[in-house]
Amino acid sequence: MLSRSLIKRLSSEERNLVRDGAIYTTIFTGLVSYFNYREYIKKDFLRSEAHYRFNGRCQNMTPWKQLYFTWWRMPDEEFNVYHRFKPYFIVGQLDYSKEVLIPHTKTFGGTKVNGYMVVNPLYCYEGGKLSFRAMFKKEDPVNIERAALIVARGWVPAEYKDKRSRPNEINTRRLVKLKGIYRKGKDIHDYKVPNNPDNNEWHNLALEDIGIFWDLPNWDECKYYYFQVVDLEGNGVATTEEHNQQFPMPLSKDEVIEDHYGWRVLQSTNQNLFKLFGVVAGASAAMAALA
Repeated sequence: MLSRSLIKRLSSEERNLVRDGAIYTTIFTGLVSYFNYREYIKKDFLRSEAHYRFNGRCQNMTPWKQLYFTWWRMPDEEFNVYHRFKPYFIVGQLDYSKEVLIPHTKTFGGTKVNGYMVVNPLYCYEGGKLSFRAMFKKEDPVNIERAALIVARGWVPAEYKDKRSRPNEINTRRLVKLKGIYRKGKDIHDYKVPNNPDNNEWHNLALEDIGIFWDLPNWDECKYYYFQVVDLEGNGVATTEEHNQQFPMPLSKDEVIEDHYGWRVLQSTNQNLFKLFGVVAGASAAMAALA
C-alpha cells in the first residue's frame, strides 16, 4: 500500500521511468535466476549420478596380464560408461621413495588450507607393458616385469611437505590395499603451467611427465589412467590400510566430483542465486505492474 501511494504521487513521466526500470530489472534478474536454476539442476543431477556409481560394490581392478589388451587405450566412451566413478581396490607395493607433490587447496569449515596432493607409484604383483612388435612376431605381447600404477594417495597440509614429518612411510615388501577410483589423465599439452622435473617442481598431474621422471618400466601405459584414493566409507580417514598416521588424507566423494567437472561455483551457490534473483525479479515485476 505504501509503495502504491508513493507511485500515485509521481508524475506520469516519473511513473514511466519507474515502470521501464522495473521491466528491465525484471528481465535481467529473471535471466540470471533462470541461468542459475539450470546450472543448479544440471550439477545436482551430475552429483547424484556420481554418488549412485560410488555406492556400487567395490571390486578388484589390480592390473593383470589380460587387462593390457583392453584397459590402457580404451575409448573415452567405454571408460565413461563402465569405469567413471566406479569404486575399485588395487593391491600392490607402494614405493615411498618416489614421490611427487602437487599443490592442492582443501577447504575445512569454509576456510581454505594450502597443501599438496601426494602421488606415488604402486607396483602390482602382476603387470607389464604391451609390445606390438612382439605381437606381430606372434610372441607374447605382454612383457611381465615390475609394472607400476601412478596413485594419488591423498592430501597433506603444507607443513607435511617434508617427508620427515611422515615417519611411518617406509618402504617394505608388504602388500597394501588401496580403495578409490580410476581417473583419466589429461593430455600433457592441456596444462597451462608446465612441470619442471629437473628442479622437482610440479604444478599438475601430467602422467607422462611423472612416469618418465620415475623411470617406470611401463610409463607409456601409465600415461592414460591413474588411481585416485577416495574416502569411500565417508569416515574422513584413509582406507588404504597402510599405516596409522592421519595424512595423507584421501579426497571425499564430493571433492572428486567437483574436481572431475572443474566446478568453480557449487550447486548450492547456484541455488541461492536462483532464489535471490527470483525474488528480485518478482518484486520488480510487481513494481512495474503498479507503475
